[in-house]
Amino acid sequence: MAMYLKLLSIFLLLDITTGFLFSKQVCYDHIGCFSNASPFNNAKGHLPETAEHIQPKFMLFTHQNPSLGHLLDPYHSSTVASSHFDGSKDTKLIIHGFQDSGDSAWMHEMSRAFLKAGSVNVIIVDWSLGADNINYIQAAANTRVVGAIIAKLLEMLHNSARLSYSRVHLIGHSLGSHIAGYAGRRVHGIGRITGLDPAGPLFENFDAEVRLDPTDAIFVDAIHTDSDSLLELGFGLEKALGHADFYPNGGEKQPGCSNEALHHVFNLITLQIEKFTDTIACSHMRAIDLFTASISSTSCSFRAFPCNSKADFDAGRCHSCGHGCSEMGNHANMHHAHGKFYLSTTAHQPFCQ
Repeated sequence: MAMYLKLLSIFLLLDITTGFLFSKQVCYDHIGCFSNASPFNNAKGHLPETAEHIQPKFMLFTHQNPSLGHLLDPYHSSTVASSHFDGSKDTKLIIHGFQDSGDSAWMHEMSRAFLKAGSVNVIIVDWSLGADNINYIQAAANTRVVGAIIAKLLEMLHNSARLSYSRVHLIGHSLGSHIAGYAGRRVHGIGRITGLDPAGPLFENFDAEVRLDPTDAIFVDAIHTDSDSLLELGFGLEKALGHADFYPNGGEKQPGCSNEALHHVFNLITLQIEKFTDTIACSHMRAIDLFTASISSTSCSFRAFPCNSKADFDAGRCHSCGHGCSEMGNHANMHHAHGKFYLSTTAHQPFCQ
């Protein structure tokens, strides 16, 4: 995944202004039509591929089946009736990003952490056939279809299992953050969306309608860990886009992650791919580690201080609660303070200081 992310950074820097002459749209059964007209011109003319091509899968995990997922079908309520899904419990949906899949270890680690912490439904969303594409721009366009199908799943769970939308928590990494936003835009009243280092390229400077924003759920929080510019080979998004936005260590260059961009490019050119992968995606993936640690950690918390900017944080002006501190991670919704929050973390588990 990391190799594609950074090749993408170079490509977008060279070709970020490419446009297209004519707007088009595609229409798909059950989920409606999708146009590339403004504001959805962020994907440079690309339209989302079909649901039949992307084939998103929804695997349910509960206390009764913590290891072996049960496949849910958004259009067949019988798949819910034959499962251990309980509509009276909180429901967590975990959504991966570009060049990732539902088989990723981090998704199952997060699922286990949620199940260990409480009695919940956990659904792992696998859209790897739409995300596993060397063309990031096409994958970014595909997020719209995935979000629409997730909305259909939630509507089915609401109608067949009496799931309250307010009990739904969508957790998305990178492009998965914006997928969660698209789902929340279609299903009003989603309880919470958490963006884990929301993807920046093709989203950072575009209209709120094409990315995660505070209107997509009752509470939207985001953890920014790789918000460097494309010139610095960052893949996250710096812009605050939730009710509470957290910037650990200033939101970039996380502890223990190499920040030598030219060294990374050299590793790629000389085909030291394994070394390249281990270092270049480190900060982008750290948001996942921090959030997962916050679910299960009982020894410490990620207390975060209100702060206007990285410059203020670096200058040591962000160590007072002022109008209210918050807590980064799973328990962020327990705090009433909204705004931008900064904090320091360590390089290793459990990351809190």
